[in-house]
Amino acid sequence: MLNKKKKLALVLSGGSARGLAHIGVLEVLEENHVPIDVIVGTSIGALIGGIYAAGSLKEFKEEVVRLTHHRITSLFFSRRFKRMNADNNVPIEKLLKKFIKGKKIEDLSISFSAIATDLKTGEEIFIEKGDLLKAILASIALPGLFKPIEFGNKLLVDGGVVDPLPQQHAHLLAEKVIAVNAMPKDYVYKKEGDDVFEVLSRVASIMTNNILNLENVISFKEYNKNNLVFMQLNTGISSPFDFYEADKLIEIGRAAAKKNIKDIIRMIKS
Repeated sequence: MLNKKKKLALVLSGGSARGLAHIGVLEVLEENHVPIDVIVGTSIGALIGGIYAAGSLKEFKEEVVRLTHHRITSLFFSRRFKRMNADNNVPIEKLLKKFIKGKKIEDLSISFSAIATDLKTGEEIFIEKGDLLKAILASIALPGLFKPIEFGNKLLVDGGVVDPLPQQHAHLLAEKVIAVNAMPKDYVYKKEGDDVFEVLSRVASIMTNNILNLENVISFKEYNKNNLVFMQLNTGISSPFDFYEADKLIEIGRAAAKKNIKDIIRMIKS
């Protein structure tokens, strides 16, 4: 027998630092008593969504708004050119542990699904049970930056490789969906000579928008406005590793959620 669908799913995209805007979205939804039954997240969306489901978003926000350039470097870049078998996940794992508090996905009051990519097969993987921290680490394991995560016989990397905004999966889990995209619709490549991460960001932007254009065509064809609200966040002004701009990014999320809250409430009531 198929499991009965939940009422409302929230989908949170990838987007590196830009995904901090998801914090603002969640704050506004909570302030307006929007009852989230399922969170489906890719990459930073899985991180923010998982921490919210674990009940630690406020504490995480307090931590992230204090991030300095030095701290960001220690979390993400200090080992970026070392061998892939180096233990380059330790700093981010230590940071996340105090917010996850050893919880399993089954312990959460909100159903949760983290999206990852199986490096061996290229398949999209939905992590919906087991260790929450490990699920998040798998979903954010950006190739070349973090070490892939072993999950049984799978070797998992960032979910954004195959599904930057997993709204199709969310429609299978819930009757109504709020899909939030923190990847900029229009990404401006700054100039020649920028470092490798600027180039990779541009490549990721092109890939993401191509995937999202196809997904949105499918979604809006299959699902009318009565069960889908799509929210595009205005994050184009930020670079993918501007974690020190957390306050600004969170406000971008809040502004977008406030703009869409009437449509969200209308959808819930329909």
